[in-house]
Amino acid sequence: MDTSNAVAVALPPPIGDSLIGLVLVNNLIRNGYRPVVFGWVAEQLADWLPGVDVREAGACRGAFDTVIELWKTDYAAALSRSGQTLRLNEFPEYSGSKHMVERILNIATNVLHLRDVTPSNGLVVPAGVMRGRFGNRVVIHPTGSHPEKMWDRDKFLALSRALSRRQLVPSFLVSPAEMSGWDDVARAGHEVNALPRLGDVATWIAESRWFIGNDSGLGHLASSLGVPTLTLFMRRGLARSWRPGWGPGAVVLPPALVPSAALRERFWKRLLSVRRVMAAFNALQGASGRETQPVRPAARRERDAAQATVLPDA
Repeated sequence: MDTSNAVAVALPPPIGDSLIGLVLVNNLIRNGYRPVVFGWVAEQLADWLPGVDVREAGACRGAFDTVIELWKTDYAAALSRSGQTLRLNEFPEYSGSKHMVERILNIATNVLHLRDVTPSNGLVVPAGVMRGRFGNRVVIHPTGSHPEKMWDRDKFLALSRALSRRQLVPSFLVSPAEMSGWDDVARAGHEVNALPRLGDVATWIAESRWFIGNDSGLGHLASSLGVPTLTLFMRRGLARSWRPGWGPGAVVLPPALVPSAALRERFWKRLLSVRRVMAAFNALQGASGRETQPVRPAARRERDAAQATVLPDA
């Protein structure tokens, strides 16, 4: 590609995929390109993306020589003068079992021939947002776009109570559309928040100390902001490719008690206990050097038992 050409990057709707797509945007900028970026995630995080030209797609129809998208979206082709787009998922480098960020870097290096590449997606905490301001707050994200990846609600509530016993402040975070299903939880005394914009969500997470959630986009957002992140996965293969990999983090998996991936996906919610998740959280606290109190012997045994389920950072 010629850096003088008009280049657009059309991000997909899911939050996690968009944050991974921003790795490509960041590397294009590092290598002299001036991409224009589209997608609701970039629009709502524009203040967190200094130096990135973010625009609305409706005002730029047919304006670009080159349009890059991770996979087919419903708006990218309209941005292209030719109606054609460069879809990253059609390249061999995008497939396989490597981490998604590594796949983007392989494309940046071997397809786009960028010389100076980084795994960073370029997200920067704006002035006025105080990182880690609430030192005992643990954000819990109990929902997601894929119900099969969501741990049981009752277990999340039990986890919240366990964190409270540790003098931590669990804070459930759901979308405005999901809030009606969590009104009873708020009435029962749990803190539940539904923030209107993704920038508000990013601020809430950045000013917290830890993040625990399902395999979903907000885990990637927390990791991008450097918040120690614990992610619950149904099986190891998904964790290997999709674990949040920018900041301090770990994943926790159910014990390997069933033989096939299909059975693990079916029974993972039953097999993954609150004790196992809490033990993995204890391990994450120790690894990130942010423990708020000494680990009791019983908690230490639980933490050690969970070590085999914690994968290294990406």
